[in-house]
Amino acid sequence: MFVDLRGSTRLSESRMPYDVIFILNQFFAELAEALSSTRGHYAHFAGDGLLALYGLNGEFKQGCRDALLGAATILDRLVVLNKRLEDELDEPLRIGIGIHAGEAIVGTMGPPNSPTLSAIGDNINIAARLEAMAKEFECNIIVSSETVKLAGLEPDPITERTVDIRGREDAITVLALNSINEISGFHEA
Repeated sequence: MFVDLRGSTRLSESRMPYDVIFILNQFFAELAEALSSTRGHYAHFAGDGLLALYGLNGEFKQGCRDALLGAATILDRLVVLNKRLEDELDEPLRIGIGIHAGEAIVGTMGPPNSPTLSAIGDNINIAARLEAMAKEFECNIIVSSETVKLAGLEPDPITERTVDIRGREDAITVLALNSINEISGFHEA
C-alpha cells in the first residue's frame, strides 16, 4: 500500500516550517496507528507519503483483507485528524491510496547505520502507480481487482476499470473508490 498526502506543496507555501512539521507529524502518527491496528508494517516514508506492507506474517488472504481494512482505518482517522486541525487548515487534508497484492522482495535494506524492513519489485511499483492514479481518477483509493479477489471478495464488474500501468506491458483491472465500504461484502469479510 502506498499513501500520499495531496496538496502538500500548497500546505507548505502558506505556513512556517515548524507548523508544517507539526501537521505532518500528526498526519504520520495517525497513519502509524492505523497501520498498527490492522497488522500493517510502516516500511518507510518519503516527504508526504509512505509505503506500508501487509501480509508479512500469516496468510496471504488475511494480508489482503488487512490492507483493505487498513485503508478504511486510515480514511476514518483522517476525518478525525481534519476535525482536530480544522482551525489550522485552510482545507481538509486529502490523501490518495494505492493497493496491490503479490510477491515482492522483502528484507532489511538501506544504509548500514539505518536499515529498514521494506520491499521492492514489480508489485510494489504497481501499488505506487495506483496511488498516483487516485489523483487522476479523483478518488481516495485505487485497489487492484486482484487484491479484492485475493481478500475473498468480489469486485463489482460495473465499477471495474482496466488501466495501463506506466512501465508495464500488461494492463490491470482496478476499482477507483472513495471508501473501501464500496466493495460489496467488505464488512462481512
